[in-house]
Amino acid sequence: MQLRAPRLPLTWRVALLAGAAIAVLAGLTLLVSYQVVRSGMYGDLRRSLREDAAALAAVYSSGEGTANSSLSGPTGGVVLQIYSPEGRLIAASRPEYEREQASLPPSDVRGAGLVSTLWSGRLLNRQAEVALAPFVLGVVAVIADPSYISVTLADLSRILFLAAVPLVVLGLLVGYIVSAASLRSVTRLARLASQLGPDRLEPIVYDGPNDEVGRLAHTLNDLVDRLRESRDSQRVFLAETSHELRTPLTSLRGFLHRASRRAGPEAAEDLADAQRVALSMTRLVEDLLQLSRGEMVREPNPHLVDLANDVITPVAAEFEGVRVNAPRGVLVLGDPQRLRQVIRNLVANAVRAATGPGGVEVALDLDGSDATILVRDDGSGIAPELIERIFEKFYKGAGGGSGLGLAIAQQVTRHHGGEITVTSEPGSTEFTVRLPLVQEDDVD
Repeated sequence: MQLRAPRLPLTWRVALLAGAAIAVLAGLTLLVSYQVVRSGMYGDLRRSLREDAAALAAVYSSGEGTANSSLSGPTGGVVLQIYSPEGRLIAASRPEYEREQASLPPSDVRGAGLVSTLWSGRLLNRQAEVALAPFVLGVVAVIADPSYISVTLADLSRILFLAAVPLVVLGLLVGYIVSAASLRSVTRLARLASQLGPDRLEPIVYDGPNDEVGRLAHTLNDLVDRLRESRDSQRVFLAETSHELRTPLTSLRGFLHRASRRAGPEAAEDLADAQRVALSMTRLVEDLLQLSRGEMVREPNPHLVDLANDVITPVAAEFEGVRVNAPRGVLVLGDPQRLRQVIRNLVANAVRAATGPGGVEVALDLDGSDATILVRDDGSGIAPELIERIFEKFYKGAGGGSGLGLAIAQQVTRHHGGEITVTSEPGSTEFTVRLPLVQEDDVD
């Protein structure tokens, strides 16, 4: 499975979602508030204009007062116009509104000859709201400039926006607190699950309510149970297989030993190689038996080992085309059989991964107080997400195998006080075995 790039923690993602939701709600609230106030202000203005127009029409119809006194009455600074029934402008309360450019369309005026109407548009290049009401001699128009409403709405929008900013910040803070509290049980469950491993498959103890997290804990415990059953089945299989293999291998070693005593010199070398392979197989079976029991590889039988003569050269001879660059005289204290097993496992994997004969190299070098054995191949490489898992027991890579070779090699190396590391890229994979050199105190 390909891992995705790291993202924000879930707590912050939930907090950001809560903040975004609050921001959207704040925006909708601002928009609705703006529309409500705008509609209310325009409604109040138009209602006032209707009332003024109706009052003036009543005055003109009753014949009380003069046109000038009526046009300059308590109209709140609005402009008044008088139209004939045909829609022709007769008079206005301001001289500039007596010009033809300030008159309303005659068709709209005639439409108001029977019932009061409202008109919105531009007069003298300014927005205007007009209420028209009929009277006996024509139509009266009350004109108001609604620009003050736009100014008021702009101030209101600015105030609402300034109020929305701290509301969104507060929403982020509250969202983080709420999400952290809600996800605390998930975090605890993840911490308990992270403590599980191949050798620790125990049920997760979760004492929370039987909600979504409780069901997740139950599902994880079911998975742990299945993994434990699978692991135990593997161990039983390995144990039974190892027991079955020990007897024929012991017999094979006995037959080879007897044959080597009876055979002539021309077969002695071949029989010695066969005995060595049988011994390696016996050690591998013993390792399988120990691993099936969950035990580590047993302590090595220490000898003074020349890595070039006793380990690298014999192992390289078992594989065709392996190049060796190993100076003699590099000594470590260890079990030569076990160390050969380590290098054999690494070289066998390298040969399988290499592009062909000659694509594998084994090199020996010194690094301070350590000896380093480098096993390099020119294969396609190991995926970065798999490098940390290749030393796990029973983990099988793309090359197949039992999934035990590298696990055994790592355990043997650590029992010798060393470590195996790996670097890989397409065209070059390097396993480095680091072992402590023999010190004077070791040979006293």
